[in-house]
Amino acid sequence: MVERRDAIAGRFASQDKWSTVTCAGSERCLWSARIFCPERAMFSPTATSSKPYVSDANEQNFQQRVLERSATVPVIVDFWAPWCEPCKTLGPLLEQLAAEWGGAFELVKVDVEQNPRLAQAFRVQSIPLVYAFEKGQPVDGFQGAVTPAEVRQFLERLVPPPKRNPLDVAKDALAEGDNARAQQYFQLALADKPESAAEAHLGLARIALVHRDAEAAKAHLDQIKADDPLSTQVQRLRGILAFSTDAGKEEELLARLSESPNDVSLFYALGATFATQLRYEDALDAFLKVVMLDRAFREDAGRKAMLCLFDLVGTGSEVSVKYRKRLAACLF
Repeated sequence: MVERRDAIAGRFASQDKWSTVTCAGSERCLWSARIFCPERAMFSPTATSSKPYVSDANEQNFQQRVLERSATVPVIVDFWAPWCEPCKTLGPLLEQLAAEWGGAFELVKVDVEQNPRLAQAFRVQSIPLVYAFEKGQPVDGFQGAVTPAEVRQFLERLVPPPKRNPLDVAKDALAEGDNARAQQYFQLALADKPESAAEAHLGLARIALVHRDAEAAKAHLDQIKADDPLSTQVQRLRGILAFSTDAGKEEELLARLSESPNDVSLFYALGATFATQLRYEDALDAFLKVVMLDRAFREDAGRKAMLCLFDLVGTGSEVSVKYRKRLAACLF
């Protein structure tokens, strides 16, 4: 949930206090004394993170590190606690983005368990809670677990994003699961960076596979020359592409398997579906089930599919070694 200025102003309008902070269904008691007054705080140094543009704040130096500092540069405050599971994902992401933005904003982390009066002052009822400060005032924020794409959108409203190679942006977006953003920047790389065309086509082929668009995936792979350094990855994706004709919708296949748990054709379709999603171990599990249920299915299709995946992930890879042993145990 992302709050805007009016919602944030309302959060600070009331002086009611509370004594608990929640996170992912858990509840911790903090402190129920009166609201913290920054003007009365005594300043003292605190440990600063070794990561660029990231620091820790406490009740003694919050005014200096956040309120006063935000007159010069936007400050993002991350209210967190060691016991908060979503915080363990959001915190490192914010630190990564602070470095990526190169000082366009600063990240200040506040442990609410160690600083209960700050939690009281900023009405922290649930964490993670993130606020953006400008000129000493909170101007935007969000609460709870959000996607990496939503965090980027939040930051981009506050600070213009750094100028980056569109190919790098696309790769990051793809790794974060933001396929729409990745597709946008891969296409931008195709238009603006001809030297990156092969990587862009490869990325667009991956996205097409995820969307089960075999024709588009093949079209992008066909744009990459046979002697390109990426040719090995291209051949792997072509191997995955071969599974697309048997792939289906994961949810439907699982629902049908719950009714027909020994249907070999459903397990094969599920394996093909996982393969097109590049979920190799899940695919190998499904194909191994095919071998166990019916070795003769489609002329030994389960075993052949596993051998194909071994080649795709690398015959000496940990995954291949593990599943070769399982396949051997099943066959012999």
